[in-house]
Amino acid sequence: MPLRDLPTESQAAAALIRIESLTHRRTIRRTGKPGVVLACLAVGALFAVLLPGRTGTGCYLWRASIQPVGGRSAALLLPVVIVLLILVDRLCAERFELRRLVRGWGTAAVAVVTMVAWTGFVQQGRPSCSFSPAVIGTLACGTIATAVAGYWATQLFRRPMTPEPTLGNDSPNPSAEPLNQSELRALFVRMLDQTAKWTPVRGRIMPLATGILAVLVLLSTVLPWRELRDPVAVGLADAGLIRVQLWEIPPARIWALIICALAIATLATRGLVRRLAAVGCGSATVAGLAAHLLWLPPVLPNGVGYRPGVGAWTALVLAVLLIATGLIGGRLLVLLGGVGAVAGLLAPAATGTTYRPETTVGVPYRMLDLHGGQLVDRLGMRVAIGTSDPLDSFASTLDGSPGHWLLGRTGSESSTVFAYDDGVALPEVTLNHGPTAPALWGVTDNRLVLLAGGAGGKPWAVLSVPLDLPQADISLSHKDPDGKYYVTPGVEVLASGVGPALSHRNADRSIVVWGGSTTWQIPANQLRPGMRLHDFAFNPGAGAPGNAVSSGPDGTTVWRTSETGLAMARRGGATQQLTGVAPAGCLLSRDAASSSMTVDAFAVDVRGNVWLGGGAPTSVITPDGVLRKLPGGADGVSSIEARPDGSVLLGTSPGGGGQILQIPDAASAASTYPPAPDPQPRCDRRTPVRGTTNFRATVLPPVETVGSSGVGTQLGLDATGKLVRIRLPLAAHVWAPDGQGGVWWTLADPKRAVHLLRGRTTVHPDLNLYGPDGVRRVVVNGELRPLSDAPGTWFVGPDGKLWGYDALRLLRVDAGRVTVLAGPAQGVPQAADQVTVIGQALYFQLGNDLVRLEAAR
Repeated sequence: MPLRDLPTESQAAAALIRIESLTHRRTIRRTGKPGVVLACLAVGALFAVLLPGRTGTGCYLWRASIQPVGGRSAALLLPVVIVLLILVDRLCAERFELRRLVRGWGTAAVAVVTMVAWTGFVQQGRPSCSFSPAVIGTLACGTIATAVAGYWATQLFRRPMTPEPTLGNDSPNPSAEPLNQSELRALFVRMLDQTAKWTPVRGRIMPLATGILAVLVLLSTVLPWRELRDPVAVGLADAGLIRVQLWEIPPARIWALIICALAIATLATRGLVRRLAAVGCGSATVAGLAAHLLWLPPVLPNGVGYRPGVGAWTALVLAVLLIATGLIGGRLLVLLGGVGAVAGLLAPAATGTTYRPETTVGVPYRMLDLHGGQLVDRLGMRVAIGTSDPLDSFASTLDGSPGHWLLGRTGSESSTVFAYDDGVALPEVTLNHGPTAPALWGVTDNRLVLLAGGAGGKPWAVLSVPLDLPQADISLSHKDPDGKYYVTPGVEVLASGVGPALSHRNADRSIVVWGGSTTWQIPANQLRPGMRLHDFAFNPGAGAPGNAVSSGPDGTTVWRTSETGLAMARRGGATQQLTGVAPAGCLLSRDAASSSMTVDAFAVDVRGNVWLGGGAPTSVITPDGVLRKLPGGADGVSSIEARPDGSVLLGTSPGGGGQILQIPDAASAASTYPPAPDPQPRCDRRTPVRGTTNFRATVLPPVETVGSSGVGTQLGLDATGKLVRIRLPLAAHVWAPDGQGGVWWTLADPKRAVHLLRGRTTVHPDLNLYGPDGVRRVVVNGELRPLSDAPGTWFVGPDGKLWGYDALRLLRVDAGRVTVLAGPAQGVPQAADQVTVIGQALYFQLGNDLVRLEAAR
């Protein structure tokens, strides 16, 4: 080495001072034992916050969704404050005054947060929660952390000694001559190598800051990212908030995993890769927050709605800082390209878009994304369909304006009404309804109209419930001093009665209620206080009272006449029988009356199409009278609703879970469905049937039921000759009418027969044939083929001969041959549930109506 390149005395002194300074800085930047203890306490406080409490205490501090816990906000903040104290202290290691202030104020912050948490726990008034392990752990960690931080702060009262570069007293002018060349060469080369390894602090601030921000982003995921204001507690200061962690948001879980992976990559890498990971983590957080958490649905008028939680705002600030630290000192173009790629890839996944299925006109699709009768909206809210008929849990506005509502079951005797819009369900009012869930009808003037009660013989009522009411009691289990059923103040009772009661909505914006022996059809604009229910009684034909009725705007009306029968009347036309008259085993054909099918639900749409569903394939009868099968497969339909906009809703229960199918523009598409094939010859009911006798049909007024409770009823005459329904005793085994207004029944033990005639009871030994004339044999030439495969029965007619009824015709055996006595055109009711002979008249049971058939004179 040349002589001029050897270090001088001043250079040697500067090198020694530099080494001492670097060693001192490395020493003072060490966290030390107090810092390690504080880090352990922060982990313990975090574990205490995440520790679930015992069942029923509601002491899950970070969520507390059932019973909000006082002081929980401070408990959530405690581990964050401790971690921030440690990190900021390390950043201020070389600035003594600032470090002393950080430790002092940090100790005060930990103490204040602990005191706030303790005060909240004490004042909440729940001892079971106050002594839970989560609460005790939080307070213990906070108290110990305060003590440790205070001790840590006392260690900085005196400024540490730092070597200062000074000149020697004996050498005011250091010699410029080189020292011992051979001895100093290796020493100073080794010293220069050591000083070269130390990077200036300015070059290490950005990597350290990036790592700290990545750690804080990870920690922010355990804080509440979203809060829902619960309507039950509107008006209270800290109650009614349902807080949700990032990991509890279903659409955001994959996005959260990506953010955490990028944050870990930021900690584990260096250089350009670290910058890319930091920018990617920050941009993914910002994109997801902007697309999913900050763009929340608007708040409802009653104050119910979502708002971002402290975790979301914290993560947003950290993400912006993370992007800034990653961009500083990097290759800007490459990093900006990475930002665009990450944001473009992650934003759609983090948005959690609503369920939008592909729809085809006239083909059913799932209106709601229900799985097992449960809906999970795009923000993670779960709504379990609360009624056996899924259409009873879905409602729109009664005037056709935008808006949908769902009824979700939240308990065995309670449900919550949710406003559903754009894939988001927001709770509005909780209904305490008892064992029977209500049926939603619709919303008008910010009031929900529904049918409450009505199961069996229980009371029912049409109620108008304000949507801004937190809770409403609609159980109808108590009466006020005036004898009216008690409901929550603010709820209006529009009409009431005694069950059973069922309902459905029509395409002409009317509501049909049926039960007992009456059917009511109420226009939606007439649902108001003071309405008189009897003004809306509706009876389109025999069998309709007390049964379901559906009507459309064009005047088409369909009603149930019996268990199997449906009848239809179009405006200005005669009544037609649609079902219940075909022989068993007849396949679906273009003529509904010639098809053997079980219809559980029906509806008339805005164009007069009649939709049928049930055990048979779902089908529609168009105005030209042709039966057409619905394409797309929608079997097992339990309810149908034709809507004013021309669509049709189908309520099904596949696999035990409710499902709502929608047929878009069904009224227009019905005529395009392919028609069913022609009926088989034995099933064809299109040819009019005429017999030899004309009858006169008369619909009788309601008949009184007499006798104590029993196994069933039978039509007969009382002691005065009045037509009544006779209740049979519980001991009756089988029974049958005697043709003269009396009833026979058998007793299983001992074997006896009882005959009741005109109020007098006679006990006889067991008989083989019930009748006033004893046993009689009837000879028939050939087989009774007209009734061998058709619904109906044989009985002794008014003239003593063998008669039959196959749901369409009256038959009689004359001289061993079966002849048609009369058909529908001659007054014979169709699809009757029961036929009873009393004297010279026949009585047909059609629903709740009784039709008397007498020979015309």
